[in-house]
Amino acid sequence: MSGLEDFLRSNQSYIDAVSALSSVINLFGWTLGGILLYRAWRSNAIHSVSVGPLNFRLEQEAVEAAAAASRDWNAKGGSQNVDVGRIRKTVGRAFAPEVADNLIGRSILWVDDNPANNELAVRALRKLQLDVEQATSTEEGLAAMARRHYDLIISDMGRGDNMRAGYELLEAVRARGNKQPFLIFAGSDTPEFRREAEERGAQLSTNDMLELIDTIVSYLGDK
Repeated sequence: MSGLEDFLRSNQSYIDAVSALSSVINLFGWTLGGILLYRAWRSNAIHSVSVGPLNFRLEQEAVEAAAAASRDWNAKGGSQNVDVGRIRKTVGRAFAPEVADNLIGRSILWVDDNPANNELAVRALRKLQLDVEQATSTEEGLAAMARRHYDLIISDMGRGDNMRAGYELLEAVRARGNKQPFLIFAGSDTPEFRREAEERGAQLSTNDMLELIDTIVSYLGDK
């Protein structure tokens, strides 16, 4: 044992150098790997990663996007209040492995004659790994559904002079035998609207951005 100790003491400088070199190599490898993963994710080569702080960054970006969407939508109604705690709760649940695995790549069709109103909300949903396509009319929406399957549909209510366009789209969707979740996102939110939407076969009628996102996570992530 004393011989080994003497050997280690006499060669300590070499051992320290090897240890330092190993640490540098490991640090370089993790840094390079993180950069490559991040670039792949940004280019949509991969949908989701979970490597320590990188996964935290993806979740933080989703929180920031949802907060921006909520702030923008609330400002249109004259309010600047944003419940960041509630946003973090929803986004945190969306990034839980058992939920995120179900969300990745799930498809949403959003029908609204003014898609610019939903630009930030669409960005937030895409940060949750969702595939969102937009249409500007009932006809365009139905044509899109004829081309591909969507896991969930969002619609506004009034389009042009037709103040019940959302219900008409819902009726047309159900008449085709499509039973995917149908959410109405409109400027008005009253108990009467919610009740009629439910009676007509919608799963939600709301003007609350966070309720919309939370409901989407629930329907697509928990199943």
